Amino acid sequence: MKRVQCVKVHHSYDGIRDAVHDLSLTINAGEVLALIGPNGAGKSTTLRILATLQQPDQGSVTWDGQDAWADRLELRQRIGFLGDGTGLYPTMTASGYLQFFAECYGQGDVEARARVRELLEIFSLTKKANARISDLSKGMRQRLAIARTLIHRPELLLLDEPADGLDPRARRQLREILRKVADDGVALVVSSHILRELDGFCDTVAVIQKGRLEVHGPVEDVIQKYEVGRRLHEVQVTRGLQKALEILRAHEGLIEHVGPLHKSETMEDPTTADRGLIRVRIHGNEERAAHLLRELVLADVEVIELAKVRSDLEDVYSSLGRDAVA
Repeated sequence: MKRVQCVKVHHSYDGIRDAVHDLSLTINAGEVLALIGPNGAGKSTTLRILATLQQPDQGSVTWDGQDAWADRLELRQRIGFLGDGTGLYPTMTASGYLQFFAECYGQGDVEARARVRELLEIFSLTKKANARISDLSKGMRQRLAIARTLIHRPELLLLDEPADGLDPRARRQLREILRKVADDGVALVVSSHILRELDGFCDTVAVIQKGRLEVHGPVEDVIQKYEVGRRLHEVQVTRGLQKALEILRAHEGLIEHVGPLHKSETMEDPTTADRGLIRVRIHGNEERAAHLLRELVLADVEVIELAKVRSDLEDVYSSLGRDAVA
């Protein structure tokens, strides 16, 4: 498989309102697509349609130009899908659960056992191989559910809120695993409302609002287009921190963070209390930032750097003026 496409897809559950309206998307092999939108935007419906679990009312999904619905029984053997809920069986062991699904996909005993061991190791579940699923933590259960989607080495992987229940370390691990999966040629679609988890990980982004696609394209291109969404700057001050804060606030700068200049320092230490790192939202064009820098220097504030922080996916979403996203 080289490419999966949604072509002008419409779908309604009640015949009145469209859950998805005129949706067209392209997912290429080896690419991670971030599917972004608030609850009820149509993300889960889109994933179910891509997984051939839901037939659209209009439009189609194609695999390399061939209609996916017509070939859905064969294609489901090539799709990994994590929908709403984990679909775990509480009385099974972690290894038994993966073994069961490996056999469902037609793997022989030797192949299945090898694949189960591999995935248990990848997802740091080897020590819990013989534990009942009901005895696993929420994070472990989530990792096991994601491991199940990979048991048959799919060509298209669809994940709905995969980081739910994972701690920060496990989220970083998941990003690394999924990036490697994509680098091996698998097409991934990751739906999430935790936008900072997707930035720096995905290749393309699709923003859906009320079933309609509002933004779609490579992440860097989309961020550049919506760069004006938030003029966030970092100001590194080695002397005159409080004076700098006064000046920035006087010019309607929204202070988002004030912290130590270096990790080894603390703001409580009197020897470093007059220095720090400020993150401030500066409205207006780049000339406004330049004027502020000049005023800081004239006020005898020692500034070693004032730099604009690259926008991220959360900024893109905010710049669209839509519902708040975590």
